[in-house]
Amino acid sequence: MALPDTETILTAAGLVATAVVWAVERFLPGRKRIGYRVQMDTAIGMNPQDAHSLVQLRLLRQDQEISDATLALLRFENDGGKDIVRQDYQEALTVEFAGRTVIGAEVPDANPTDLVRMLTRNGGGLRHDGGRLFIPKVPLNKRNHFKLLVLLTGSDTDQGPEGGRAGSATGAVTVGGFISGGRIRRNAQRWGPRKLSLALGGTFIVLLGLLGGLLLSGRVTPVPGECAAGRLTVDGSTAFAPPIREIARQYRARCADADVTVLESGSLSGLGNLSREAGPASTEGPGFIAVSDVPAPSLYRRLEGDPVGVIVLSLVANDKAGVDGLTSAQVRKIYDGTYTNWKQLNGHDLPIRLVSRDAGLGTRRAFETSVLRRSEPGVVSSYDCGDKDRDERARLTRCEVNSTKSLLDAVDRVPGAIGYAEVYAAAQRHHVVSVRLNGNEPDIEWGRQRDYPFWTVEYLYTYGRPEDGSLTAKFLAFMDSDTAKNIMRMYKHVPCADRQSLPVAVCRP
Repeated sequence: MALPDTETILTAAGLVATAVVWAVERFLPGRKRIGYRVQMDTAIGMNPQDAHSLVQLRLLRQDQEISDATLALLRFENDGGKDIVRQDYQEALTVEFAGRTVIGAEVPDANPTDLVRMLTRNGGGLRHDGGRLFIPKVPLNKRNHFKLLVLLTGSDTDQGPEGGRAGSATGAVTVGGFISGGRIRRNAQRWGPRKLSLALGGTFIVLLGLLGGLLLSGRVTPVPGECAAGRLTVDGSTAFAPPIREIARQYRARCADADVTVLESGSLSGLGNLSREAGPASTEGPGFIAVSDVPAPSLYRRLEGDPVGVIVLSLVANDKAGVDGLTSAQVRKIYDGTYTNWKQLNGHDLPIRLVSRDAGLGTRRAFETSVLRRSEPGVVSSYDCGDKDRDERARLTRCEVNSTKSLLDAVDRVPGAIGYAEVYAAAQRHHVVSVRLNGNEPDIEWGRQRDYPFWTVEYLYTYGRPEDGSLTAKFLAFMDSDTAKNIMRMYKHVPCADRQSLPVAVCRP
C-alpha cells in the first residue's frame, strides 16, 4: 500500500490543527474573552415630520450646527469563562470610527452600575481624540456588560466588512486592545435588520436625550391641543413606576401648566384609591389614573381601563447562590420547601431565602399565575429577609416587601436570596443575577420566541371615561405618542402598539 506523500501529511496535519484550535476556542472553559457588538450606527438626520412633529432637534458644536452627525451604540460584555481584572489588559480597549470625529460619549447602560462611575470618572474615564474613543481598563466579571452611546460628526461612504449595518452612511467601526490569556472579538449580531430597526428605531429619541449633557441641544414643541392645565395623580404599580415617571416628566416639559404627580402604592392600592377618592375626570377638578399589573377586580364596577403595555418580569437571585437558570418545576419546589439549599440545585452551599412581594401587588399575582400556578406559601418567617427572626420553626426563610426597590435591595444584600422583579430594574443591581426560566432569557423580544412565561399586562384605569379636554384625557392620549412608547421600550416594556411582536390576544381590553 502506497504511503501518503509529505504534502498530504502536512495538509492533513494543518486541518487537524485548525480543528483543534477552533474546538479550544469554542469549548474550552475558563477562557478570558471580551465580546462587542455595534447595536446601532446611523445618521441623525431627522426632520420634524419624521418625528410626528413632537420633537425639533438642533445639534450644535461651538455654536455651529452639525449637518452630518451620526450616533453609534456599542455593547461590550464579558462572554468568556473567567473574570477580567485591570491587570489582564495589556492594551486598553480602543474604538476607531473611520472617517469620523468623536464629539462625545455616554454610558446609557451597565451591569453592574458601578461600571458607569469607573467609565466616566474625572481624569480616568472615557476620552476621545479625533476618530478614536479610548476606554479605561475596567474589571468585567462573567456576564458583566456596558454600553457606549457615541455622538460623531463626518461620514465615510467607503464601508468595509466591519462597517455599520446595511443602509448606513457611516464608516467602519473597529475595536482594538489586548488582554492576556484571552481575546477581544466582534460578536455576531443577535438581531436582524428588521428587529434592529424596530427596537433601536423606537428608542432613538430617548437615546438622544442621554447625550444632552454633551453637545445635544433641543427644543420640545408640543403638538397643538395636546396640553391641558390642572393637577393629575398617577398611582399604582411599582413595576411600571420608572417609565410612567419619565413619561410624566416629558409631558410636564411640554405642558407647563400641567402638574402630574406619580406615586407607587401598588396595583390594588392604586385601584382602591381611584375608586374611593376620585370622581369622573373633568376639566374642572384634579384627575386620577390608577396603574395596575392586573385587571381590576369586578367590585370596581365604575372603573374604565385599557391595556398600555407588557412588562417582562424575571426571577432574580443573589449571585452567591451560584445558579443562573431554573425550570418552572424547580421554582415550584423551592417555594413549597422541597429545596432549601442551593447545592440541591447544583449551586453553592447556601440556604435558600425567599423574598416575596405583598399579596396586594400585581407582580406577585403574575408570579403566582405564570410560574407557581398556585399561591405563595403564607408563612412569613423573617423580618430582615436573612434569618428566621419572626418564626424559627418555619421550614422556609421567607419575607415580604412592598416595592420593587425593597425586593431588589434584599436580594442584592442577602446571600442565597431569590425573588422576582421587572427586567430593567433587576439589571441595575451589582449582586443580582437575572435567572433564565426553562432555558429562556427574559427579553423585550419575548413575543417572538413565545416560550418565556413570566410577564404581565399593564393597565391604565380611570373613574369612568374622562371628559374631553381634561388633563386626564390629554395625558392618556400622550401615552399613545411615540415619545411615551419609546420610553416604555427603553425600560424593557413592550407597548401594546407593538402588536406585531405580541400574541394577538395579549393587549385586548
